[in-house]
Amino acid sequence: MARMIPAQPRSGSSARSIAIYEALRTGLTDQWTAVQGAAWVARVGRDGALHDGQADWVLANRDYGLLVLTLVEGGLRCDPSANAWTLPGPTGAAVAIADPYARGRISSEALLAKLAEHPQALPSRPSHGYGLLLPDALVPVRGFAPHAPAEITIDRQGFSRLAQSIEQLAKRWSSLAPATGNAPTRWWWQALEDLFLAPREARPLLTERLADDQAAMVALSPQQLSVLDMLSRVRCQTVYGPAGTGKTLLAMHKARQLARQGLRVLLTCYNKALGQHMRQAMSDQPGVFAAHFHEACYDLTGLDRNLVKPTGDDRARRAFFDEELPRLVLERGQRNGPVFDALVVDEAQDFMGSWWHALDAWLVHPEQAIRYLFYDDAQRLRPDAAPVDGADQALVLMTNWRNTQAIHSYLTDIEPAMAAARCVAPPGVAVQHEPLRPNPGRALKRVLQRICADGGVRPEDVVVLSGRSPDKSQYRDYADQLLPWRLTAGDEPGQVRLRGIRAFKGMEARVVVLTELDHYTSAEARVLHYVGASRAMGLLVVMEDAKVTS
Repeated sequence: MARMIPAQPRSGSSARSIAIYEALRTGLTDQWTAVQGAAWVARVGRDGALHDGQADWVLANRDYGLLVLTLVEGGLRCDPSANAWTLPGPTGAAVAIADPYARGRISSEALLAKLAEHPQALPSRPSHGYGLLLPDALVPVRGFAPHAPAEITIDRQGFSRLAQSIEQLAKRWSSLAPATGNAPTRWWWQALEDLFLAPREARPLLTERLADDQAAMVALSPQQLSVLDMLSRVRCQTVYGPAGTGKTLLAMHKARQLARQGLRVLLTCYNKALGQHMRQAMSDQPGVFAAHFHEACYDLTGLDRNLVKPTGDDRARRAFFDEELPRLVLERGQRNGPVFDALVVDEAQDFMGSWWHALDAWLVHPEQAIRYLFYDDAQRLRPDAAPVDGADQALVLMTNWRNTQAIHSYLTDIEPAMAAARCVAPPGVAVQHEPLRPNPGRALKRVLQRICADGGVRPEDVVVLSGRSPDKSQYRDYADQLLPWRLTAGDEPGQVRLRGIRAFKGMEARVVVLTELDHYTSAEARVLHYVGASRAMGLLVVMEDAKVTS
């Protein structure tokens, strides 16, 4: 049986319309969708003016395409010389009507125009056509007019075998108006379902929902600071917490707290972007030197970045940053003497053993110096990193302040440790999943259309997080297909940021689109998925190539 829209004949349908409804429902196969009384508004013409569209019946089949049928009950008469169409009136007087065949043709084109407004639309057209349903009379052998032949009319005789008549009409139009371009991908089928079948609901704009959620979360965040206030007399503390538990905020608060006591503080981390964020946040605190580890190496030693830098292949580059540069820092620190009274490290799970020795050289009395280390083993991007000192006696943070409940629930499926954390944020917007068909560029455009154009979210509040670095991301090749949206490796107003997951660790964004994890092993992909997904504060969209399987 055909899928019928609506599920029952429309209220007020005539007896003949109800009979047609039942004949279509029982006579057509489940490959057909039939829409009774279809109506829409589309932008037509170069001026984009709004025009009403309507059809008595719209029939759709994945293989045959689209048919628009106009229903005429009773008899029909045409005077071709005047293009005058009339129906027999109840008292015998003729009733003038508009050309029903022209109406079908116009409705068919208007429906295609409406479907072409869909975000998934391609520069192609399905096979399409129109016809006249004349169930109470017989069509003249030669039809009514040159543009109204018997072949596109289903009369009383054809109505007795309605399903067969419709298939014959569909096949006729498939040769007269065949599918073009990439129509076999059937984007139009999804557009048709969204137009006539998808439930509708009036909701606040996405940007307003995200703003409300974020306001509630910000109102709660000062409560986190009381954690370290209780430890104000503890000299050394290792702090563990899953993503979103506020480790970075607490690290910066502790550094500021120590500096206000007159201590010289080194605040550092693994991630470059996070280090820059820390440096900017601490710019008003002269007692804190903030930088990510390798930047701190250059700044502390005064080494020239243009002269002292890695040469050779990736292996040589890793050896330079992992071993050679820390060794130079260790030597300079031992020679120049200690500088800092306290050390605060975020992302401690990714620090190499030699890095800790280098940092110790810059501390006054390393054995007695104040140390605060923050870490999350589940976000470890360096499998060869050293174990975090004091992890066996770490203070445990188990309240997620960053992610909404929807995102937190999703994260618990990726990282079991998140299940033990308590989420105090609002319920939030459900995590979205996006297929890549027909290609990644169009898929990402659908997402940005939904979030920014339809949802009102500013493009700069959206971050596309990739398992690849921005210069190697496939989305660089889809720039034209993404228009009017643009991806930027910087922070430019009105543009969507494209970042690598590794480089964005420790940061957060209002909306995160997670993608390009399909070229990693399952174990690597799971870690990156957890790191990337946990950056989202209000909305997380997972592209198909970022799925994590058990």
